[in-house]
Parts: sequence; C-alpha cells; structure tokens
Amino acid sequence: MTLQQNNLQELIESILQVITTFFQEISNPIKFIDTYFISEEGYNFYNTVVYTTIGILAIYLIGKIIARINQKGIERWGEERFIPIQMDSEFFISILPYIFIGSTLRALQDIADQNKIISPYEIFGLRLFVTPYVYVITILLTITAGLISIIISQEYLKDVQRFSNWRKAFLTLGIIIEIILFLPIIFLLTDPYYIRGGAIILVLSSIFGILFHFTALYISQRYFPEAIVQREEELAMITQMFDAFNTVIAIEFFNYQEKHYLPAILFNTPWGAWPFLIVKFGVVVLFIYAVRGLETKETQKWLLWVVFLLGLATGTRDFLRLVTNT
Repeated sequence: MTLQQNNLQELIESILQVITTFFQEISNPIKFIDTYFISEEGYNFYNTVVYTTIGILAIYLIGKIIARINQKGIERWGEERFIPIQMDSEFFISILPYIFIGSTLRALQDIADQNKIISPYEIFGLRLFVTPYVYVITILLTITAGLISIIISQEYLKDVQRFSNWRKAFLTLGIIIEIILFLPIIFLLTDPYYIRGGAIILVLSSIFGILFHFTALYISQRYFPEAIVQREEELAMITQMFDAFNTVIAIEFFNYQEKHYLPAILFNTPWGAWPFLIVKFGVVVLFIYAVRGLETKETQKWLLWVVFLLGLATGTRDFLRLVTNT
C-alpha cells in the first residue's frame, strides 16, 4: 500500500471516528448540551458550529429588522422627515459606541471573573455577559436605543436642529452608556507592563493600516483601475488585523490562551500564534474578493461593515483584557 493510500485510509478512519463519536454523544441530548454548551468554558467544535450558525442568522435577521424599521418610519413620518437606516459613514459613526459597549461589557465580565470588579458593578458577578449572551444583550440594547432615539428625535426634538437627526441622539446615548461602563476599567490601568503591551498593539495596527492603505491603493490603481480599493474594504481589513495583533501579542508575550476552537488548532504548531497574522490577512482578502462579486453595492457595504464591526468588537475586548491584566 502506497503512502498516499495510507494517508487516505487514515483520513477516512478519522472522519468515521468523528461521526461515530458525534452520534454517541448526541444519543443523550441533555448530557450533550450540558457538556459542550453549559459546563465547559471556552469553545469546542460543537458550540463553535452552533454559535457561528446563529451569528449568520442574526446578521440576516438584523437586516430584516432594519428594513422593517425603515418601512414603518417612512409610513409614520414621511420620506422628507424620516432619515432611514442605511449603510453609510454617518450611520456607522453613530453605531461605534455600541460596538465599544459590547466589548466593554465582555471585558467587565472578565474583570469580574478575576474578582477585580468594583461597586456598583457587582451585576457582572452573575456571569450574564459571557459569550454568546453578551452579543444578544448588545444587539438588543442597540436596537432599543435606536428605536428610542428615532421616536424622541422624530416626535419631541424635531425642531431642535442638533437632534432632529435621530443618528445624533443615537450617538449621544451610546457615548453616555459607554462612559458609565468604562469608569471601573480606568481604575485597573495600573500595570505599566500590560499597558505597554497595549501601546505596542496600537502602534503595530496603525503601521499596518498606513502601509495597507497606500499599498492597496497603489496596486489597485496600477493593476486594477476598474476596481479601486474601497474605504469599507480598508476598514474591514484594518480592524480584523487589529484583532489579530491583539491575539498574537497576548499569546506570545503575555501568556494568554486562545479560547476559540479553530484558532487554537492553528496555534498548535512550532511557529506558535504568528501564522495567524498571515491566515487572517489571507481570509479577509478572499472575503473582500468574494464580496466584490455580489450584485448590489448595498449588500457589499453591509457585509464589509459587519466584518469591520466584528473585528473592532473582538479586538477591543481583547485589548481591554490585556491592558487591565485580566
């Protein structure tokens, strides 16, 4: 039997073993759910697949909710008065505080797990803000704040120029919430060693962002003038690499452990976490290329902004964990 045949046979046996193990585990569904979704901390194959599927469905559902809000807003206030939710720069500036709110909530949960939380933030001791529940809470908070901002701006502040645009009220409300949540984190920024680690991440991310901007712009203008790199594509890449720099620096220099299932497999190599930078860059490039093949510009922007926000959210959470040494 040749080496290729041996490898093929081992691959088939491994696949059959995984399938057999799965059916053995699922035969007792209560134990299966408790083992892989409740008792076990961190990520495994099963909860990774489920959470990823839920995340994809959530993105689709949020798109439907936005379309419904736009329809009802136009019906109630008319096209001249109501500014619809659309994927433009102004909207994503207004939603940025809520991304930081989600990251801060998760970081505060990590701080509470280390028994470092201060009064009156003891609610984080209840472990309500672990993944994936923190995403659900953040999404619900964002939608609720958005609806409140729309109603207040359209009904009560329509004559106040500063807040007649609901996005400004939405932004202001998000900033206030984020400031309140961020206060206990300020008191934990005491270890210069970990703060320097955070500074290194910011510097590396900034250097990468500058180099990527000019390199991608030069290459696209010179070789692909019909498909110049777009701002949304740049931002998606930069925040995803910000997340990657956080992961690699924290693992390689600060003894953090990767909790996600797939990256943990990748890091189990002689090169440690460093290849993750190349893999992350390559995956985002492929994603941008795939998105360019979609028919509508609106869908392209929506998916790119989602990737941008996900990179910013996870990167910020990891950044806050590092600088607070939690």
